[in-house]
Parts: sequence; structure tokens; C-alpha cells
Amino acid sequence: MSSIDDCPAELRVCIQEFWPESEWNNAASVAQRESGWDAFAKNDTATRYGCGTPIGTVDGVPVVAERSIGYFQVNSCNYPGWEWERLYNARHNAGTAHMIWTTQGWRAWFFSARVLGLIA
Repeated sequence: MSSIDDCPAELRVCIQEFWPESEWNNAASVAQRESGWDAFAKNDTATRYGCGTPIGTVDGVPVVAERSIGYFQVNSCNYPGWEWERLYNARHNAGTAHMIWTTQGWRAWFFSARVLGLIA
């Protein structure tokens, strides 16, 4: 697991703003696994296949086309009315990730959360 103290300062401030202290290291770890702490990380299969199109499986789990952006790899396909480029902003990315976390927990980042032991 990563430590909140090791992540980029702009991300650290955002994690500390949105998550309870008991989740700071978890949030930092998820962001590290998702993007390598790269604010400009982009995983875009949606441009080729279209948002939500089934494109295969990973470890038996169905995977659909996505446009995941920034530290937490927020899937902009879930927010079609938004300008997805705004998710490169650390605060916008972390705030959106926190919004997702409040309803889904770490399960929203299934593969990373499973590796980190945050979900079974």
C-alpha cells in the first residue's frame, strides 16, 4: 500500500479534503494503482468502440469501453454531460472519485481495490 505522504502534493491536499483520515492511505493507494499518480493518465477505449460497449473480460470479469481520466481514472462515460477534460484537474478528479466512493465504496475501482485488499 502507498502512503498519503508519498503522493503528489496536489493529490494529497485533495484526498485530505474529501476523505476521512481513516481512508487517506487507501485513496492514495487506489490512485497510485489506477494512474501511477499521473494527473494526465488516460485510458480511452471509448473513442474506438463507444462508451459502454463490451470489449472483453479480465479475470472473468466483463469489461466495457471507457474513457477513464486522471489520478483516480474516473470514467467520463458515466458523465456524458460533462467536459471530460476537466477530470485532469486534481480537485475535480478527487472530488468526483469521492462522490463515487460515497455510494460504491472502493468496489468502483474493482481491480485495484481487490489487489490492495480493500474488497474481497
